[in-house]
Amino acid sequence: MYRKGFRILILASIVVPIAIFVLQVDFALVWEGLRRIGSGFFVILLVTFVAYTLGTMGWWICLGSERSSISLWQLFGIRQVGETVALYNPSSVVGGDMLKNELLKSYSIPNDRALESVVASRVTALLSQQLLLAVSLCWLATITTSLHDFARYGIALLIGLLLLFKIFFFYLLNRKRNQMLPNLEDSSTIWQRFRRILYKLTTQTQYFFQYKKKLFWWSYFFFFLHWVVGGLEFYLILRFLNYDIELMDSVWMDMGVILFKSVGAFIPGQLGIEELGNKLLLTTISIQAASVWVTVSILRRARQLCWIIVGAICYIFIRKIDSFKILRDGNTVR
Repeated sequence: MYRKGFRILILASIVVPIAIFVLQVDFALVWEGLRRIGSGFFVILLVTFVAYTLGTMGWWICLGSERSSISLWQLFGIRQVGETVALYNPSSVVGGDMLKNELLKSYSIPNDRALESVVASRVTALLSQQLLLAVSLCWLATITTSLHDFARYGIALLIGLLLLFKIFFFYLLNRKRNQMLPNLEDSSTIWQRFRRILYKLTTQTQYFFQYKKKLFWWSYFFFFLHWVVGGLEFYLILRFLNYDIELMDSVWMDMGVILFKSVGAFIPGQLGIEELGNKLLLTTISIQAASVWVTVSILRRARQLCWIIVGAICYIFIRKIDSFKILRDGNTVR
């Protein structure tokens, strides 16, 4: 009874935020935005599909020898479910990654190996994103002539902080694993349990980096491509709206909006936060028309709605596979 109630609670924490997001969307405006851009919307969906596939490949590589247990497209479905939950659940990437780890059990992948792949892929995604953000900031400071000196100093400071964080992170990854935290046997308090989990995740990431360097850098490479291709969304939308922009402009905008969304990660779908980010980032490339901002925001929300549907379909199929395996194993035992 307790387990059933817990499952209902988990399901509600996933479904309710997504339902709130869907109910808050003005579908009349969505339709108007789609009408303006026409068939170009399918090109946007194709580009995001390619970006999501590259992200899946970055995770798939982290599975190492366990890749034989699951196909790239099966993992694509799991990733889509996890990322949808991460975007619309207050627990953000923590809840999404926990769900990914749970769904991998349906494919007989050992829990430690599954958790290692989820954590390692999150690290390579984060580090590659930081690199692209630093590159895009350098582009912004170099190309934009209208920036005030104060803004340039701020950009230089941010680039410096990103590089320092990256150097520090790689320093931690290179350290001997037993130097990070003591092995905590007593887990009687919430804080001690949290430290034990953090220690385990840290050592798993270090092990992956130190003993599976080739896989680490391949995953890093595919996630870097994932972020670059994802940045094409702004480029295509603005091109379809007859704005001549550079590819790096769109990459910078995408990275900037992601920063805004990370601040409001606890808000389901980052409602309002993402729209504000869109507006401010459009201003940085001298596009201030309210109609363009509204259209861009609507089209990006429409894309999200499409992938919510895909995520829901993937979740249904994954659960059906799980139920079938449980039934099959039960029949085998009898």
